[in-house]
Amino acid sequence: MKKHSHKEIALKLTQANELARAGNSQVEISKALGVSIMTLHRWRKLPLGNDEAKSSNRGGAATNAPTDLPSMDEMRRVLEELTFENQRLRKLVTDLMLEKMRLEDASPPAFRVGQVRKA
Repeated sequence: MKKHSHKEIALKLTQANELARAGNSQVEISKALGVSIMTLHRWRKLPLGNDEAKSSNRGGAATNAPTDLPSMDEMRRVLEELTFENQRLRKLVTDLMLEKMRLEDASPPAFRVGQVRKA
C-alpha cells in the first residue's frame, strides 16, 4: 500500500482536475494518476492543509470541513444519554429473555425450542 504525502495528494488532485476539465473520464484520470477511483474519491474528501489544495479540490470548490468540535460538556451529556439508553436496552433484552425462558418451561416438551422429537 502506497502512502502519499499531502503535497503529492494535492499535486495529483490538481492534475485530476485538469484532466477532468479536458474531458477525461474518472477511469482515465485514475489510471493516469496511478491510483484507484476510490482513492481519488477519498482524496477529494480530505481536508488538506494548504489553500491551493482546497481550491484545486472538486474543480475549485472549497471543502466545508467541520472545524468546530463539540465541547467537553456536550460530549459528556451525549455519553450520559447513551449510557442511560444502553442500560434501558439491556434491561429490555434481559426481560425478554426471562419471558422466553418462562414460556419454554411452561410449554409441553414436544414444542420446546432446541429439543429434537424422538419418533
